[in-house]
Amino acid sequence: MNNLEILIKNKDWKTLSKTYSPMFLAENLRFKKCLLLSRKLLENEQWDDELQTFAIELIKLIKKVNAKEWDADWRHDAYLGYAYDLRGWDYEEKFDTYKRAANQAINQSFVPDPEVLMRLAMIWSYPGVYNSKINEKQAIELLENSMKKTPYIEGVSSLLLLYDETGNMKKKAHWEKILKESEKKNLHAPYAFLNFFKDYGWQEVD
Repeated sequence: MNNLEILIKNKDWKTLSKTYSPMFLAENLRFKKCLLLSRKLLENEQWDDELQTFAIELIKLIKKVNAKEWDADWRHDAYLGYAYDLRGWDYEEKFDTYKRAANQAINQSFVPDPEVLMRLAMIWSYPGVYNSKINEKQAIELLENSMKKTPYIEGVSSLLLLYDETGNMKKKAHWEKILKESEKKNLHAPYAFLNFFKDYGWQEVD
């Protein structure tokens, strides 16, 4: 067993990130194995920001080095959007990534995932995104459509804030009732699009 495999087995992410560059990992590990590693780094037990930054750089390089395999599944871009979500900033990149995921789904003859559209719309107010990429009206339309089937608490809450911004109290009252039902059912958005990881060998307790 080589040193890299030992570090992965021992979950010694700090040493791994100091010893190997994201480019080395992207170029020398198989596509699926490298994606699995990136998620382990991203969701490290300490939620260390440096490791999350390293993981995002690794994901971006996996995409660059393995463009054909990456583009074969829209959920790969959605995963990168999830990575930006965890770190909590990079708003423009996050918007563009979720939008690519939605467009890729259409290109692959799928209806865009409602959760992806929800997370896309929820970024509407951030610097670099507001008006240049999406406005209140577009965000409301996306959220209303994406929350019809499964009204996730996060999406409906964002929609209520938008109704406050636009002064639409009638619709706000309607969706407040929906929010109460969602809260009773604990309908939090689960990042369900990460399910492709199970096919790649991911285990929830790994």
